[in-house]
Amino acid sequence: MRAFLKKAAFFGLIVLLYFSATSIYNYIIDPYGIMGNRREFHGIRPNEHSLKVHYVLQNPKKFNNFLFSNSKGGMLHVKQLNTKDELWYNMTYSLGTPEEFYADLLLFLENDVQINNLIIAMDEGVIYERTSSHENDASRKFVNLQEDKVQWEFLFLPISVKKILGTDLDKKHIVHDIYIDGNYYARNAYEAQCSQKENLEVQDIPDFSPSHPLDFSSQIEILEKITFLCKQQNIGLTLLVHPSSYDNYISSTDKRIQFGYFPDTLEKKGFELFRPYKSKLLTMNPCYWLDKHHYTKNVGDIILNEYSQKWMDN
Repeated sequence: MRAFLKKAAFFGLIVLLYFSATSIYNYIIDPYGIMGNRREFHGIRPNEHSLKVHYVLQNPKKFNNFLFSNSKGGMLHVKQLNTKDELWYNMTYSLGTPEEFYADLLLFLENDVQINNLIIAMDEGVIYERTSSHENDASRKFVNLQEDKVQWEFLFLPISVKKILGTDLDKKHIVHDIYIDGNYYARNAYEAQCSQKENLEVQDIPDFSPSHPLDFSSQIEILEKITFLCKQQNIGLTLLVHPSSYDNYISSTDKRIQFGYFPDTLEKKGFELFRPYKSKLLTMNPCYWLDKHHYTKNVGDIILNEYSQKWMDN
């Protein structure tokens, strides 16, 4: 019996030490930013969804125009659209979904955040990503930071060596700016003399046999809710379809073909879409793509220039 109690005490001590270590780490390092002890995120993705919503709610008069997107929209530096009266904030966060965007918009309006114009940006994640999958994802679940309580579950998350060591600064990495304009900033991402290299090229979509389109009814329903809300609140709405790279298309052919049906279906339903490069694909080029899925600010600037022209025309 005494031997058993010794083993139990030893095991209990190990467990206590482990949870003490994780709680101290998660509170001091605060990798997701939820504890409020971290304000800079160099190469480390925080819980952008919670932090950005909270920042806007804490500063309800600071911005009146918003871009919502999954991570692909991080390089759309919407601050360049700012005027004296129109101030933009980039609400991009990893794997963001229209269902989450709608909930965020309702929360903003309930808390007297003025919204003049809104961009909802979409790619294939719209039809494949599920909001429910974020409920147990520390970096993506929504945490209401307005509530004055300790987020205990974040204190006992496993220690991440990657988040302790940070990112190799010799490689491409991103600075997540939460507390100024919400944009992403690429560090060491571009080759030297990008401006002197070849221009961005576009290609036609390869001729693959189409598959049967998915049922888009749930995605269309949430976009209809967003559209109705914007009309009700007199908010200018643009539905942006992100361009894709050729490499991304051919490596995920079935997904891309399925998503190709989605904007066409939306337009048949009467939605007006902003589709830079139309249905063309962009060639891979280190000056224009961080990887095969995420484009650089060079592409983002081209898109925003076209958007601003469209905005002025309207």
